[in-house]
Amino acid sequence: MVVIAIAGGATRVGLHIIKAILNAKKHKVILLSRSNQLDVAKLEIDIRIVDYGSTQELKRALEGVHTVISCISPYGTDSTSAELNLLQGAKEAGVVRFVPSEWAADCHDIVDLYSQKEIVWQAVQSSGLEYTRFINGLWMNVWGPGCIKDEKEALAGYEGPAFAIDLRAGTATFPGDGSQKVVLTTIQDIGRFVAASLDLPKWQPESRIVGDRLSFNDVAHLVKEICGLDLRITHVPSEELLATLEDEHSASERFYYQLLLSIAIGRLDFESTLNDMFPDIRPLSVAEYLKRHWTST
Repeated sequence: MVVIAIAGGATRVGLHIIKAILNAKKHKVILLSRSNQLDVAKLEIDIRIVDYGSTQELKRALEGVHTVISCISPYGTDSTSAELNLLQGAKEAGVVRFVPSEWAADCHDIVDLYSQKEIVWQAVQSSGLEYTRFINGLWMNVWGPGCIKDEKEALAGYEGPAFAIDLRAGTATFPGDGSQKVVLTTIQDIGRFVAASLDLPKWQPESRIVGDRLSFNDVAHLVKEICGLDLRITHVPSEELLATLEDEHSASERFYYQLLLSIAIGRLDFESTLNDMFPDIRPLSVAEYLKRHWTST
């Protein structure tokens, strides 16, 4: 048994990593947080209040910790500074393993809001610590908003709008012709694979998780077959996405178009490295997700 510290783990991926580790009953979990988190406090874990602006405070909080898993929001320079301070505090505290806050795909060079991740990733690689970054594609949970059953489970803490496919409205925006494969994984399954990987004797630099891998055209077919819904689909070629991005947009709009572009050029399509290592973990497929949350049976 070792001590695992989750930074920024009160919601979404971090919370489900904590739950998966606790369910495995192999390691002790602590949460680093800027404030008390009532939902997490119910899990009866050690919550350590920290100032991410202080490397020395982080060092003290991480004494005796074996592995740090960062789930700090990756957006903005403040978050980058917080994560770099967390890495430095981990090094000074004698932490062995470190996981940066990735939880998507390697498209740092395309998506503005992911660009700061590259700074952290470079620092992690030169830190001297053992490390891995978890690559899991698009969260399947982005199709949970407005679902007809178990919405809290469907969202798993995701708070944004539906992405690319809005099942409640019956509309979809597909990059290109919709044939490019995309990896989709639920937040819950990410937590399960992360918890299992803690017992690996050696980490690979990248840990790739595949919940399901199919095209948006395949998803549209499943929506019709399972939910009885014909999506009204708009196709947007890559050239049009690039032209659109030359105009002024809000940060959220740019994220939307840039992520669509990343999908169109195949940056969210990859083979797994973890799935075969843990055959007992059977991740949820898109078909199962639709049946579970978008049908009444």
